[in-house]
Amino acid sequence: MSDAAPLAVFGAGGKTGTEILRHAVHKGIEVRAFEHTLPEPSDRVDNVEYLQCDVLNDDFSSELEGCRAVISALGIGFSPSTAIDPPPLYTEGTRRLVEAMSTTRISRIVVISAAFVEPQPSVPAWFELTARPALHNILEQMRVMEDLLERAKGLEWTAARPGWLLDEPYTGEAVISDERLAEGCFRCRHADLAAAMLEFVCENTWVNAKPAIARPEADRFENVSALKAELGID
Repeated sequence: MSDAAPLAVFGAGGKTGTEILRHAVHKGIEVRAFEHTLPEPSDRVDNVEYLQCDVLNDDFSSELEGCRAVISALGIGFSPSTAIDPPPLYTEGTRRLVEAMSTTRISRIVVISAAFVEPQPSVPAWFELTARPALHNILEQMRVMEDLLERAKGLEWTAARPGWLLDEPYTGEAVISDERLAEGCFRCRHADLAAAMLEFVCENTWVNAKPAIARPEADRFENVSALKAELGID
């Protein structure tokens, strides 16, 4: 597939998805943006084709025709209900993406997983003791998704494993390491994750791998109070 062919971005209306679109447009890369609920016109990225799509129920194979790769920014927002019973976006959603890719002869996919699908020595103990149990069911879905990708025949996949995501501006300073977070790295900005995922596709790097992505941040972003505030915990 030509490098000029468009990229298909799923979950394009979320924080990471929107950043992927911005980075792509800045680089002059054509993208097709798939989203369950289309963003308001004022929230859309200019020069991007938006398509409404429910990955769990719709047939979107025809919309993938002509794309060179898929980037999945599908994600599940944290709430008490999703923590207990998360929708199968990572598992069934990714399986349906892979099936549609097979139909349209697309072999390259980059997805969002999480560093915390396995123990991370560099992560603070308080995070392991509090956040990991709360996120167990979501992380288990991600683990199953990674296994699905590993078992798929003829697929060139990358499971990006960001640290604890942070909604702050792009830095270009993310540290990328194999499977486990680098020492001193705990958090990952959405914009830095987006840039890394786009680079994995455009440079064809980290194929059939699970790169961990994060960078050191100020203490105000890495302490217990920050976790509570971002998860809405009193």
